[in-house]
Amino acid sequence: MRVLHVTEALGGGIQSAIANYVDGLAEVEHSMFARARDGQSTHAVESGLVSHEEYSGGLGGFFARLVVKVREERPDIVHLHSSFAGVARAVLPRSQRVVYSPHCYAMERRDVPLPLRWSYGAVEYLLARRAQVTVAVSPREAAISARLNHRTPAQVVLNPSPFTGDPERDVTGAEVVGTEVVGTEVVMVGRISPQKDPELFAEVARSFGGNDVQFSWIGDGDAEDRSALEDAGVEVSGWIPPHELRRRLEHAALYLHTAAWEGGPVSTIEAASLGVPVLSRAIPSMRSLGYPLAGETPQQLAAEVRRFFADPQFSARVTATSASLAAEASKPAMASALRAAYTSAMDRASRGRPSAR
Repeated sequence: MRVLHVTEALGGGIQSAIANYVDGLAEVEHSMFARARDGQSTHAVESGLVSHEEYSGGLGGFFARLVVKVREERPDIVHLHSSFAGVARAVLPRSQRVVYSPHCYAMERRDVPLPLRWSYGAVEYLLARRAQVTVAVSPREAAISARLNHRTPAQVVLNPSPFTGDPERDVTGAEVVGTEVVGTEVVMVGRISPQKDPELFAEVARSFGGNDVQFSWIGDGDAEDRSALEDAGVEVSGWIPPHELRRRLEHAALYLHTAAWEGGPVSTIEAASLGVPVLSRAIPSMRSLGYPLAGETPQQLAAEVRRFFADPQFSARVTATSASLAAEASKPAMASALRAAYTSAMDRASRGRPSAR
């Protein structure tokens, strides 16, 4: 079986997912056609692929070249990664088997006006009319796929972590003095962007008043938002290599995920797999994945962080739940689910099933 992976924004979670899929299904002949995301390397994916063509132009040229590439390579399956890459469903031949991974549907965004989100939803609805299989990274994403077209098979493929560690290690080595938490580090990983909501993380950090509580953001992005984080006392590491990320996570006491919208983040599984408890903002995708939730406002999140360190029973529940999620998102489970999705795509084509209407 030959699978061509396609994305117009290679980097971050999409890059991690494709690398996992390549490593997980060694029996498949993988190749990739992609535009790199600014400021991020693609070497982690390139090394495992038979071929990798990188495109540096605009989206129009990207889709035009993709049509030619599919005609040249004749892959069994074109696996589209991201909502914008998903637009290629409109230009690929109807006979081409398509697997679609939104990696968070564009209409989930909260940084664009409501009419634009409606437009994204309308486009997704129209594109869901063609035959395809959805590879979802969370039950929330699978549910959206079903709403767009109930005839489209949807397979949940959880992102596994590249790290392994001790999920039962003691990470609550902070001292509680009165109502203050002393001597611990709370981290967040990801691009400094509206999706990850650095403003919310900064507000939580600011509420602790610098009382020996270290808040750290591992990643980089918008310069203005980075400055706002630093002004709130947050240490910003910039992009760091995987071995350094692992070291930083292993020394963290708590991962606080503040994203305003998500598909199914890799970073939280990375943390959980190393034994770092995860508290998440209460958004639909994280709720569907089963993460411990900490509310939506800065006050609610700050209160839950304090509770984590002050209440051993609550801490134990958060820790146990995070460890369970890490165990569930294993590499064998990912490979089995992805294999099922590809088999479904091949079977639908062999039966000659018409497009859903």
